Amino acid sequence: MASELILPGRYEHMNAVSQLNGSWDQIKLSIRDDYQNDPVLDKAKAANEAGLNDAAINYIWNLAMYDLRRKIVTYGIEYFASAINWGGSQLRTIEDLNEVKDYEVINGAYTLGILLPEAHFHLQHCREIRNKFSTAHYPMGEIDGIELLNFVKNCVKYVLTFDLPVPGLQIKDLISKLSAEKVEANDKTTLLIEGQAGKIREAIMHSFFSSFIKQDCDATLKSNIKVIAPEIWKTLDDEFRSNVAVRYVSLKDVKSDDEIHEAEEFLKLVGGIKYIPEDNRAIIFNRVAQQFLDAHNGWNNFYNEPTYAKALHALDKEVPMEALRTYVLSVVSSFVGNGYGVSNAAQPFNIKMLESLSQAGVDMVFKLFANDLDLMGTMTYTNPAKRMNLLMEILKEKTISAEHEVIFKFYIGSDSRAIKKHFAERYRERTDLKPENS
Repeated sequence: MASELILPGRYEHMNAVSQLNGSWDQIKLSIRDDYQNDPVLDKAKAANEAGLNDAAINYIWNLAMYDLRRKIVTYGIEYFASAINWGGSQLRTIEDLNEVKDYEVINGAYTLGILLPEAHFHLQHCREIRNKFSTAHYPMGEIDGIELLNFVKNCVKYVLTFDLPVPGLQIKDLISKLSAEKVEANDKTTLLIEGQAGKIREAIMHSFFSSFIKQDCDATLKSNIKVIAPEIWKTLDDEFRSNVAVRYVSLKDVKSDDEIHEAEEFLKLVGGIKYIPEDNRAIIFNRVAQQFLDAHNGWNNFYNEPTYAKALHALDKEVPMEALRTYVLSVVSSFVGNGYGVSNAAQPFNIKMLESLSQAGVDMVFKLFANDLDLMGTMTYTNPAKRMNLLMEILKEKTISAEHEVIFKFYIGSDSRAIKKHFAERYRERTDLKPENS
């Protein structure tokens, strides 16, 4: 997914900026035309000149996040909901995106290819600065002019200097086409969908599912879904297939018997019956684990995490496989903490949950450290790196699979500097980027 960041010619104005005083006109010229006269920039300048750098950070961040939301809408907001596994109310407009956390906006834009890996890394770092040191919340400390300049440069470099993206394949247009004319097996429409990015194919399949179960679904559309859906289903991974099965289970409380029947027919059509969970536990686990993860990634996380850690621990020791990834990610993320430390009150619950992990859960821990971009980035900071030994001590009484034995011995036997270096190298392998704190 990594690729070279190619900056627009306008960004050359930013290269000449070495300090903020007297440079705001150059900063404006490096920004896309439709924002150069935005009053928010003048407010940021005034705040900076008055020594209110924490306010300036908030102005710039809000503009950058608004622009990122605009880019998501331009690309196709329906794909974004799939990219972040959104479980809230339907996202239709840029105003709806205000319900989505900033870190999810960044992650979703990265997944869709709107942001490159380098931008993902730096914007998540900017988000931490905004959460801890701006007027958005009570700040942890002061931000000086150099730090503000770096913050502004990153927001401009990775968001505000770039034009709006080219729209993806529009689901509404696709549904209209499939409602108007029948297609055959291996039709070019199927090939077109198969050529889209994974998250777009997932969004299309979700749309097929939603259309198929409606009692007033157009007959031509339904016929075409029967032809296309099985082929697209083959290209999607088990995690997505399980998500569709979870949607089926959730219908039981809100939909008619006819729609539930059609949902079962859809799963039979694509070969998805085996992915239906035995009960509704996965829905509950996923919701609470995601709330825990949101609390960890949000402002004042040290205060908010214990409530969700306690709630997740109270559910059950037997974690449904459909919820295992989110469950393990939330617990491990809270246990290792962030660059500022950990939520101490959450740790007793985290330890109990880690001690209760199944073999599949232990394997998931190692898979997440090897593959989750956010977790890898976190482990390049000193405080989380120091926690790795403690985590491995908890897991050492478990059966460590041969696949993970070597990396387990490294994790449990290395100091924080070696851990940081390891994850910095892993992060660079995945993103072609060397983290700033490596």
